[in-house]
Formats: sequence, C-alpha cells, structure tokens
Amino acid sequence: MRHSPISNSLLRTVTEDVEFAGFVFPAGTMVMANTAAANRDPAIYDDPDRFAITREGSPPILTFGAGVHFCLGANLARLEIAEALTAVTRRIPTPRRNGPSPWKPFVGLSGPTTLPIAFDT
Repeated sequence: MRHSPISNSLLRTVTEDVEFAGFVFPAGTMVMANTAAANRDPAIYDDPDRFAITREGSPPILTFGAGVHFCLGANLARLEIAEALTAVTRRIPTPRRNGPSPWKPFVGLSGPTTLPIAFDT
C-alpha cells in the first residue's frame, strides 16, 4: 500500500491563507498532495523504491490520508488485501509472475492492467 497504491494523490481545499515554501495559498485554493512521492521520500524511508513487505519501523503511510480526512475504509482495505493474499497463497502454491505486468498510468486509479502468474500443481 506504500509502494504501489491504487491512488496516488489527495485533493484538499485550503481553509485559510497558508504560506508554504515562500508561496501563499489563498483560502479556497484546491491543492493536490502527491502521496506517491511522500510514500517514497528517501528522507523518510530507507531504500524507498524497494518493495519490502517485512519493512519495520517506518512512519505511517499517507495512502489513506491523515487526521480528520483519514479514510473510513482503511481497516477494511487492509483486511481485504490480507485475506486475499492468504487465500491466493493457500490455493496456489509457489505463485510467481509469468510475464510482464504493465501498470495503468499514475493518474486517477492505478494498478496492473494484467498480472500473469504461473504456479506448481
């Protein structure tokens, strides 16, 4: 969910004038936070482009937003992916990628367009 999230940005409206990096965002301005870049910030994550399912000690990811804008479905999404991976690995021993898995553009919702797999029977 940090490495390759389905959504890569958050849209927010500035509620009061805010200065950031020398630029003033007037109240009412819509801004888009690039969570994909934040989730791979080398100042925060060691080797940020490496997929490491056992990575420990990292700060929270921004995939589900934060604060009052935290996604209500975040826990359900985590549970669904954990259950899906458990079911797949129980039913398909030794799954492995068997060909390219191109990704949709990082605009809107992303993810693989195809995911060919092979497995031992």
